[in-house]
Amino acid sequence: MRNYRNMFHKLKKNILQIYRGKRGERFTKHYKFQQRKSGEKSWKTPFYIVMGLLLVVAGVLISIPPIGVPGFILTLLGLSLLVSRLKIVAVLLDKGEVAFHQVIKYCKEKINHYLKK
Repeated sequence: MRNYRNMFHKLKKNILQIYRGKRGERFTKHYKFQQRKSGEKSWKTPFYIVMGLLLVVAGVLISIPPIGVPGFILTLLGLSLLVSRLKIVAVLLDKGEVAFHQVIKYCKEKINHYLKK
């Protein structure tokens, strides 16, 4: 039971670290934090990468309608594993997040503009 508490505590800590991060930097900072951790075993990195890729692929396949939501969750879990081990994924997610927020802001401005007419 104690191992599960420790695991959930680490998960909560990682989620809060990503959530509280600054937009456009949160995933890269999480990657750097994971790389600074000492005592990592050499087999863990390839294992995390393979598991992350498998989860992303499974999530994409499962998210085909009508199932939907479980696939999205698996995809997020896979991406989180990849972010913790691959810098390129962290950088791409940071750039994607910034672009996504710019698109949302543009759409909100257009909607508000048309509603005022």
